[in-house]
Amino acid sequence: MKALVTARPEPHRVVDDDGNAEPYRWQLSIDDRVALEAALDVADEVLAVGIGGDPAGASVRSALERGADHGIHVAFDPIEEVAGEKYAAALARIAARESPDAVFVGETSSFVGSEIATLTGARVDWPTATRVTALGAESVDADGDVGEDELAVQRKLAIGRQEVVVTGLPAVLGVDAGFTDPDRASLDTVIAGQRAEIDRRDLEAVVPGETRFSMSIGRATVENVRPNERWGRGRPPRQGTVEERIYRMLGRGGGDTKSAGERIDAPPEEAADRVVAFLRENELL
Repeated sequence: MKALVTARPEPHRVVDDDGNAEPYRWQLSIDDRVALEAALDVADEVLAVGIGGDPAGASVRSALERGADHGIHVAFDPIEEVAGEKYAAALARIAARESPDAVFVGETSSFVGSEIATLTGARVDWPTATRVTALGAESVDADGDVGEDELAVQRKLAIGRQEVVVTGLPAVLGVDAGFTDPDRASLDTVIAGQRAEIDRRDLEAVVPGETRFSMSIGRATVENVRPNERWGRGRPPRQGTVEERIYRMLGRGGGDTKSAGERIDAPPEEAADRVVAFLRENELL
């Protein structure tokens, strides 16, 4: 069985013996460490995939040091955290090219992380099981025979309730954080992971048309730009008398025009009445 596992970074802060907290450093997320353990339990070949900047590449390296056989880093410089649907799109592209039997995605709960698994499954049109707590016929009480192209899965339904299903392969599996407690790898595995080569691929080669901006904030198109003629924001006004231009630069409309930016010099009750009257006059109340 060939498995593909996400390798996503998360910040980790170290506190020294004196109680001083050092700056954050990035590490392979605990959710994906659990997902990696789940994949190693049932797969003969494990491929770790990181999507993002240097922290993602370091997470792939960490996965190799923990027992993954191969690593792929979809490299780009994100402007902020990658949007879930964009991450799933890139992951689905890798899955379609590498043809694994299962994609393993770490999940904290049904609300955190599950969107990556479900969106990836939808992209590649594979069955998806989330909140997985056990895998394989030997680990779960599966009724009936499980075929060679199937996998028995135990998953959470609610507090104190679980179910066992048999899913066809290939499939996408969202592994619950309670699946297992990740173990430390042996020294030989760590050394082999440090020496292993990582297949680095540019974002454009994996997901054509995507950029470092669209991966975080989606596509943006500017159709029409109009300058704000308030003082200090855009071009100063060129039309009208000097007094009218000063009024517009201060955001008060023309010299003889009332606007929402006008200051009302009146007692509070009278000012409130004037505001209400203005709103009613302009059919805003």
